[in-house]
Amino acid sequence: MRPFRILAARIAIAASALVVSQVGTALAQDEPLVPERTRPSRLEESEPRGQFAITYQSQKTQDLVLSHGTLKQPPIRAQALDFAFTYRIKDRWTVNARLPFIGREAATPSHNPLNVVPPQLDSEFVDDGHYHPALQDLRFGASFLVTSEPILIEPYIEYAIPASDYPFFAASAIGRHLQTIEVGTTLVYRPPFLQWYFSLQTGYVMTDKVLGYDTDAMRSTVDAVYFVNPRLALNVFFTSKNGKGFDAPLVPDFASELWYRHDQITRHNYSNLGVGFDWSLSERNGLNITLLKMTHAEDVFKLRRAVSVTWSRPFSF
Repeated sequence: MRPFRILAARIAIAASALVVSQVGTALAQDEPLVPERTRPSRLEESEPRGQFAITYQSQKTQDLVLSHGTLKQPPIRAQALDFAFTYRIKDRWTVNARLPFIGREAATPSHNPLNVVPPQLDSEFVDDGHYHPALQDLRFGASFLVTSEPILIEPYIEYAIPASDYPFFAASAIGRHLQTIEVGTTLVYRPPFLQWYFSLQTGYVMTDKVLGYDTDAMRSTVDAVYFVNPRLALNVFFTSKNGKGFDAPLVPDFASELWYRHDQITRHNYSNLGVGFDWSLSERNGLNITLLKMTHAEDVFKLRRAVSVTWSRPFSF
């Protein structure tokens, strides 16, 4: 039996928060749907080296939470599909990729690009009460297994680039339309005498500057999993983002470029608490269901609910 390690370096359990809302409008758009969670596996040479996963998520946000107070806002709903895969190339190297397809729906006149001074003629108005789905950001990553006993240590790096020309100035925007690089480490410990494993994943996200604003951030996820039996595992996790950026005012200058770019430069800090389960349907099919609740919000829309369902399947070339 090979040492306990991570099969999927960074498979999204509901894709990358893609789901904590951004100030004034959009999601914490560079975030993975429900937070990513690493998964353990006891790998032998005969076992599959890769894993493919598809996640569906539904979420609802409402009310904008700023450092100066809370603005009552109508609900914003989102539907998303996230496609992700990981593959173990060598005993220690793993590569991964992910591509989300997201649609958000909002009805508000505040983000009309024609009302900005000067008018943004190349930007589309999408807050018309209808869904405008598009591909969000394509993410590539790699991780290296430093050690697997007694504590697994696996540093990683991930690069993200917009996969389509989606608008970023909208309450229903699906992303910030910026390139990011995340560098971090995953730590995993499974006590040999318990049916549990515990993991900590923390990373530093570097983002393109906009209007001179630095929006780099720290992201962390703590996860505890209990193995009920060989086919069923229950988990609880806590995820957070704490970053720099623009402190949005209660009454912005709606005609300024700062307002046009505010979704790209606002901090969007949050913490979330989630619960879920993993069920092995067969040797080749797995199911994960996750519920997420926001516990802290700063310059983001309050996440009222997020439900995700993930189907995963191992493979080998």
